[in-house]
Amino acid sequence: MPLPSFRRPRSAIGVPATLLLTLFAAACDHSPGGPGSNPIQFSRTVSLPDAQSLLQTGPTRVEVRVIPGTLLARRVELEESQEMTRPERVRSRVTAVTAGTDTATFTLEVGGLKIAANGSSQIRHDDDDASSGTPTLADFVALVQADIAAGHNPTLTASRQPPTAPQAPGDGAFLAADLKIDEGNNHSVLQLNIAAANLVTNPTPPPDGFLKVLGLSLELRLSDGTTTLKQENPEVEGVREFEGLVQSVDVTAQTVTLKDGTIIRIVAGTEFEAREGDGDDHLTGLPAVKDALTAGKTVQAEGRGLVDSANPLTLDAIRIEFEVRGEEPPPPVMMVEFEGTVASVDVAGSKFTLDDGTVVAVTSETRIDAEGDIHTLQAAADALTAHHAVRAEGRATVTSAGPPRALTALDVKFETP
Repeated sequence: MPLPSFRRPRSAIGVPATLLLTLFAAACDHSPGGPGSNPIQFSRTVSLPDAQSLLQTGPTRVEVRVIPGTLLARRVELEESQEMTRPERVRSRVTAVTAGTDTATFTLEVGGLKIAANGSSQIRHDDDDASSGTPTLADFVALVQADIAAGHNPTLTASRQPPTAPQAPGDGAFLAADLKIDEGNNHSVLQLNIAAANLVTNPTPPPDGFLKVLGLSLELRLSDGTTTLKQENPEVEGVREFEGLVQSVDVTAQTVTLKDGTIIRIVAGTEFEAREGDGDDHLTGLPAVKDALTAGKTVQAEGRGLVDSANPLTLDAIRIEFEVRGEEPPPPVMMVEFEGTVASVDVAGSKFTLDDGTVVAVTSETRIDAEGDIHTLQAAADALTAHHAVRAEGRATVTSAGPPRALTALDVKFETP
């Protein structure tokens, strides 16, 4: 059956046949899809080898969502190469900010990532309209510092024009061209251009592999279903992002109307972003969104959709995320780096102590770097018994500020100097 005009297939020239998707439309009408409807194939789930093969053909854009307080990817989607010209974007909650003369550095919840800003960085309102030069960077820093001092951790969205080639996996530099406080969204999201070097398998799973970007190693756990890895359907065009406050919801018609008049239709292929625990402020269905609006709450919607018509702008939602705006999320999990000589190892207690007194716990979720010289706590203990020096470095969450400081390792690398 011919595709509707707004879903014209893109050119397949130069794309390996094994990587192409075929879009089967069961009907040409655009009525909202119910439980019995045939879903539109906006994307497909792919394996890690499939994704690596795709990247061998050239760089592409990736969007990755990270589970709060971890370096574990919840969702990774490989988008079309046409998306690579769009600004790269990082969104995460701010845990600290330092400022100099006409410069600032924002530390984010996701892996302790550092976002740099200077006098050329544009400060924007939450509605994405430019602020006409005000507030200044100093004003913005003061606002963020005041929020943190008051026990809040605002969500920062930083964007920049993409570099001419994907940034090296170990390069953590990110100089923001645009900054804004994102009041409606708390989950960490990275939208970056990547190449084959950014996606690697793990020889000793779990996890199955890593997405290495901006100096972070994001875990991919496909085998146990924690991470979903998808490729956007290259046959679908007319995709655009949307974001805004929800004006109304029609549960029967399965539509959402934003305050700017945009209509978002929920169809059989639409994916709702999942909740991440009881403290999460996500809403995962239109009835819940309607209830929140009835209760006088403000709800933010964002996602990606396929344009159906322009007046009013109407989209079939590919993916949609609803968050209650104004409700205080749980405190961010502080993530730090550690490094030092190992003073002792408690194998039974699954922890080791550094020479500065820091106690580092190792759990079943801790990744011990295979590139290190030692790969188990028992081996580290044996090395100390044999009077060999052992050094450890890695990333961890703060369990207690101490003294002594207590950490839970996300990843650790043991070396014998």
